[in-house]
Order: sequence, then C-alpha cells, then structure tokens
Amino acid sequence: MTAIRPNAKVQLIFSACRLTRAGWIGKSVTVGFVGISWRLFIPFLVGVIMTVLFYLFFSRTFLGMITRGVAQNSTAVRLMGANPVRIKTIAFGLSIATASIAGALLISVGPVEPALGREFIGRVFAVAVLAGMGSFTGTLLAAIILGVAESITATLGGPAWGLAVSFGILLLVLGVKPSGLFRR
Repeated sequence: MTAIRPNAKVQLIFSACRLTRAGWIGKSVTVGFVGISWRLFIPFLVGVIMTVLFYLFFSRTFLGMITRGVAQNSTAVRLMGANPVRIKTIAFGLSIATASIAGALLISVGPVEPALGREFIGRVFAVAVLAGMGSFTGTLLAAIILGVAESITATLGGPAWGLAVSFGILLLVLGVKPSGLFRR
C-alpha cells in the first residue's frame, strides 16, 4: 500500500491548474456529417476576426501605418514628426490586450497551468516563420496548414508525432523558400 505524500495532498487541493465553465463548453453543432465543438470553434472564430481587424488596422489607419513604420525605421518616423515612444506604448497595449483575449479563450479549450506556454511556443514559432514576417493572410493560412497536418498526423500516427510533422513541414519550406510561404 502506497501512502500519498503530504505535498501531493496540498498540490491536489491548491493546484495551479485551472478550468473554466462557459455556456458553450460541451455543446456542438453538426454540419453534414461533421460535428464542430463550440469549445474549439468560438476561439477559432474570435482569432480570425481579430486577425482581420488587425490587418485592417495596420493597413488602413494612420496609427497602424505609423506603427509599422516605427517597426521598420524609428528614426525616419521621428523625422516625420511622430513620437516613436508613444507609438511603441500603444503597440504594447494592443499586444497585451491581444494576449489577454487569447488567454481568456484558451482557458475554455482546456486546462491551464503555469507551464502551458511550452506547449504552444513551438507551434507559434513555426506558424510565424512559415507564414513569412508581416503577412496576415500568410499567418492564417500557415496556422491552418500546420493545424490540419498536425491533426491528421496525431490521428493516424499518435499525438507525439504531431509537433514533429509541423517542424518537418517548417524545415522543408525553409529549405525551399527561406523567406516563408507568404512573405509580403
């Protein structure tokens, strides 16, 4: 008979792993013969909407174009009369808001724990490099390509191979086109 360590009891009671309850968790919609879980579809939909809004912001508004200008050449933007420090502050605020929305949606997908970032950082890197820097459309398409490839691989070969196939695709694309698939 094995005894539970005292620290294990404390970890069970005061765990850093958190779950959430939302109205859409556990529900799904059927389209034809495919069932789509709202738990996964709502974060996908919000992510697509946010990507489109950021694309419109950075390509159509004055503040968005200045933000892109600060990222490319801060001195030139300063010579044109803009304050790069203020623009960077606004960009930082936008990035914090985006991360907050992503975190709120991620907690509905599955349990969240302090070390969760390790699971996603490789995928985010692969999507960003595969897409090509600065391409919003490429980011969406690269995420879909890698997500479908990883899902098919996990279904056919097991979940341990999913991330390996994503990085295999990344290495293959970098060998053929080092700037990424959809570079601007």
